[in-house]
Amino acid sequence: MPKEESREVRCAIRRVFVEVWDPIRVMDDPTWPRDEYDGYIGDVFELLVAGGSDQEIEEYLVRAEERMGMGRSNASHQQVVSALRGISWSNKPAL
Repeated sequence: MPKEESREVRCAIRRVFVEVWDPIRVMDDPTWPRDEYDGYIGDVFELLVAGGSDQEIEEYLVRAEERMGMGRSNASHQQVVSALRGISWSNKPAL
């Protein structure tokens, strides 16, 4: 994947994390930095690009929430996976 496209996909993952997933409620406080979930972007990017299953992505989200020591997201994990699956890029693996 070209570098610029990789950046765009990672930015889209960040948006999904903040706007859909948001297990620590970053969006509830406008002063909270929007980079709170950036440490999780790379792993999810790799799962998406490699054609990881919905279950693999959901399991990753659960482990991430456990590491944060926070409650679950208001969104279901399937909603988060659906939003991540909605990110488009060239040569996206078929499911």
